[in-house]
Amino acid sequence: MIFSEPLFWVYCLLQFHIFVFLTNRIGIRPHHGVNEFLWTFFFLTVQISPSYLLADSWDFTWGSLPGLAWVWKLFLALVFLWVAALWVDHAWWLLFRKKPATYREVRSHYPNRPSRWPAPFAFTRFVGFPNQCFDLKVVEYEVALPRWPRAFDGLTIVQLSDIHFGKYIHQDYVRFVVKEAQKLKADLFVLTGDFVSFTKHIAIMQGLLKGFKARLGVYALLGNHDHWAGAHAMRQALEADGIRVLQNEVVDLKVKGKRLALMGVDDKWVGEKNDEPLLKAKGDAKILLAHQPDHLYLAHKTRANLQLSGHCHGGQICFPVLGPLVVPANEGRKYAGGFHREKDTVIYIHRGIGCYPPLRTYCNPEVVRLTLRTDPKDL
Repeated sequence: MIFSEPLFWVYCLLQFHIFVFLTNRIGIRPHHGVNEFLWTFFFLTVQISPSYLLADSWDFTWGSLPGLAWVWKLFLALVFLWVAALWVDHAWWLLFRKKPATYREVRSHYPNRPSRWPAPFAFTRFVGFPNQCFDLKVVEYEVALPRWPRAFDGLTIVQLSDIHFGKYIHQDYVRFVVKEAQKLKADLFVLTGDFVSFTKHIAIMQGLLKGFKARLGVYALLGNHDHWAGAHAMRQALEADGIRVLQNEVVDLKVKGKRLALMGVDDKWVGEKNDEPLLKAKGDAKILLAHQPDHLYLAHKTRANLQLSGHCHGGQICFPVLGPLVVPANEGRKYAGGFHREKDTVIYIHRGIGCYPPLRTYCNPEVVRLTLRTDPKDL
């Protein structure tokens, strides 16, 4: 039986690496009018079909490997080289590109929510994966930013992202989240996209995000789901709630006589492609708001001190030790959530409020408050 052969499980592991790569890079992003579920089914079919034929020709033992037909030897070599390239890429990122971000958690808590909000897919708790869909975490961080001017030391930002308002992420829950966020006094409020998943929910959501107040303003971006649902209608709904929507725009904010450039880029997948206004941005410091962490290249180009993103939901469905598997980004699981640093740019990827589908495991939704520091010694 091939199931008792170690080489069979090594082969399955290699194929699993390829499946996760394809799903993250292509499958989770609709291409050519084909949705993510069909892409995933396509990848599974393409991977399982030759594997079934291979199992018919080989018993997965070292001794019989030389007798395999050349086409199967070539196939195995390509599988191995593909995964080796993925490992080399990850090692290069880990050893040379990724830098430690200097931050500390100041405080966190889980606010009480009404018991009348049962989480969908409640049966998952019986297999050790309780659905944390409504288990909101409010967390405050201090983070030191490279090149951050002393005049901006102590600047505070509250970030919300990926609300995905709809059938399960209902009005009462969004009001609950907004109330918790409003308790966190901040200089700046930012909302980094994906407010809804479907068109019919835009009008119903209007009014739920009213009441945010901050000395430097309240700003938002549209995410890929907002574009699919209706970018114009979503923008109008947000602006009616007193939230300014940035679409490849720069806002100059004055703090203690210094200039802070707040840059907002449109969605990378389906938004308007126009980086020029951001590349021309001037300021003593810069913050890039980008729905997707894949815009990190733009943060480098603009020399942004900080990028705030969402989109990946922290991986949403995570596992002990393994963490998340499917992360809809070119960099895959590297930037699922939390703090990271490359060169002189720190990025924070918000885990999001909602989820689509409505299932979270080992990945709480969150409201985040950041205090930006100049000197790491202050942490």
